Amino acid sequence: MWERTLDGRTLQFRLIGINNQNFLMEDLETGSWWQQVTGRAISGPLTGRTLTPVLHDEVTFGLWRAEHPATRVLGLDAQASQIDATWEERTAKARVVTPVRADDPLPPRTLVIGVAMGGAARAYKRETLAASGVILDDLAGTPIAIVEADDKHSVRVFSRHVDGQTVDLLRKVDTAPVRFIDERTGSEFDFTGRAVTGPLAGRQLTRVPHLSDYWFDWHEYHPDTTVHAPWQPRAARP
Repeated sequence: MWERTLDGRTLQFRLIGINNQNFLMEDLETGSWWQQVTGRAISGPLTGRTLTPVLHDEVTFGLWRAEHPATRVLGLDAQASQIDATWEERTAKARVVTPVRADDPLPPRTLVIGVAMGGAARAYKRETLAASGVILDDLAGTPIAIVEADDKHSVRVFSRHVDGQTVDLLRKVDTAPVRFIDERTGSEFDFTGRAVTGPLAGRQLTRVPHLSDYWFDWHEYHPDTTVHAPWQPRAARP
């Protein structure tokens, strides 16, 4: 999601094409073409310029409506829309034109959660998060937590810094809605990143932008990315 204002001018965009399963946008003011996944102009008078990202959510409508009960929904123009019910299935079968490298750590269509900050980028396998409900890591010197809601689809990423300390979150079992407990203070956080009980009650974790993507796409635009390695217990000595 990107801001449409650049140099004090609001741009109007339309779909102009598809590049490796990412759509290309054309702004009507200059005719420049923009890559959706990066927000960067790749053709035309504004080539090289980048739109400002907007922090956004990738959550189910049920969760969004619970958090924002007065929300309004943007409806598609039924006559203009060309998307049918089989679009996802057909797209999954489309050939990936990004070359598969022999040393790739993941298959091309592995679903990942991509986080980029401080000049570093890392991919986290979606199935790893599904298994534990929370992933703790440090990226570019910032401790982060990737958390999954109890709907098993919605994901958010937070900095684990709060009040000059670092929280270590664990998913609390048998809670609905989901809760995450800080093992040091016993404070419980909800899916918005707000502490609802314990010594840290009322404190708010800071959101970190992320992107849910296929590995091939994330790697294409973050060639120096690393891949998160889940913690494994040490093998018992014989």
